[in-house]
This record gives sequence, C-alpha cells and structure tokens, in this order.
Amino acid sequence: MRRALDPIDQLLLLDPGGRGIDRFFRRGAALAAARALRRARRVLITTGFALGPDMPETDGPPGAAVLGRALRRLGARVRYVTDPVIARPLEAALTALGEPAAIELFPEAEAEVAAREILGRIAPTHLVAIERPGRAGDGVYRSARGEPVGAWNRAIDGLFLVRSRATTIGVGDGGNEIGMGRVSRRTLAAAGIPLRIVSTVKVDHLVVAGVSNWGAYGIVAQLRRLSGLDLLHTAADERRMIEHCVGAGAVDGITRRREPTVDGVPLDAHAGIVELMRTLGGRR
Repeated sequence: MRRALDPIDQLLLLDPGGRGIDRFFRRGAALAAARALRRARRVLITTGFALGPDMPETDGPPGAAVLGRALRRLGARVRYVTDPVIARPLEAALTALGEPAAIELFPEAEAEVAAREILGRIAPTHLVAIERPGRAGDGVYRSARGEPVGAWNRAIDGLFLVRSRATTIGVGDGGNEIGMGRVSRRTLAAAGIPLRIVSTVKVDHLVVAGVSNWGAYGIVAQLRRLSGLDLLHTAADERRMIEHCVGAGAVDGITRRREPTVDGVPLDAHAGIVELMRTLGGRR
C-alpha cells in the first residue's frame, strides 16, 4: 500500500492554474531539498521571470526571500543573483521581511563566462532557482504561452550548466523553469505542457508546486521540521511581501496586471496556504 502524502506535499500538489502538475509532481521533494540545505554554508539563490521589459512576475521573489531568510537563520551565507528588472521586486520582498538585500546582477557577458566568474568568486555550496526561466532544447527561453522572453531574462541558468561542486535545487510550476530537465518530456507532454517551452536544465533536487512561491515555502516548512526552529513566515508577512513586490513594479504572471495576486490567485488564498503550512508543518 502506498504511503499517504505528507501534509506539505498535499498543499504543494494543489493546482490552481490547472497545469496538470499531478502528472509531474515529485513526492517528498521538498523534504529532500530541505535535507540537502539543512547545513548549507554558502547559498546562491536566483529567481524572477520577466514577461516583458517592465513585467517581472510576483511569483518567485517572495519564495526566494522566505527561503533565503530561513537559510541565513540556520547559519548559511546567502546571496541572490538576478536581472535588473527583477532586482526591484526581490529587494522589496526582502525588505518586507527585514532581510538584507544581498543582490547582484548577472552580467550581460557570455553565459558560461559570467557563470564561471560568479561561481569562482562566491564558491556556493548550494545553488537554488525559484521560478527562473530555463532554456528549452533550442536554447530559447519561453513563457508558458510560448513567447520568447530571453530579451528580458539573462542566461542565469548558465550557473546550473557549468560543472561545479554545488548541490543544485530548482522550484517550478509550469515546465519552463530551471530544473524541469529532471522530468521526462513524455511526462510533461502527458500533462499538457507544450514541449517547445520545456526547459532542459537539470538539478539535483526538483520541487514542483501549484505556485512556485509555495514550493519554496514547502522547503522552509520542512526545514522547520528538521531544525525545530520557527523559520516559516506568517500570513501577514505574505501579504506585505506581495504588496511590496507590486509596489516595486511586479505583475501577476497570468493576468499580467499590476495587482497583489500571484498566478491569478487572490492574496487571501496565498496567506491561507502559509497558515496551513504553519499548522500542518509539524505533522507527518
């Protein structure tokens, strides 16, 4: 008899966008990622998906900020790398949590050269991508609608393609993010994901969730279990982060409107997910 789903996995499996994530959901992935990060020393987190020249999504930066705060409290040195258009909402999310904004911009140099420079200078023990575009098989970065978005999203996935000793973790919800190379194309096609958008970039640990922010929160909920420390943010923090991100220019990735929603889901629902994780996170 198959073991019942962990309560955190049950929340991550919620699929408000109807993307069919039950087909490529990975049981126990948030816990495995948390175990890999539990004693991380130097963590480099990348996030952000820009749909246009001034259209960073509200999904991603809040998750990065919450995970980064948890890891810093566990003793890791945490830095963030992203694009200029993403830096503003990411800084806003970090500020909403009272966190230092240790953000640097990925250079506009050739991807491998830029990646090697950053990896050599920071020497991360762990690399984490949360809702970050990963190149498809033809090298193009695409939105869920199949639109090319490489003009606004630098080739940060190069960090995950250069050989290094870092443990790699990816969080995504749509098939086109860093890490989705861990899922077979047949599986993604069965879920209704257009293969032209599918990222080929692989990671050691892939966390799939109905909303990428939730995937990051799920990792933190599992870190909370493992450490016994109250690392997860509150519903009030969630509201404040998303509102700050919108104030910094972020848009809902589905509606493409500058409003305090994420992937078409109202703010109250996201706050509710956080409260459920806080309530259920101690159960197994």
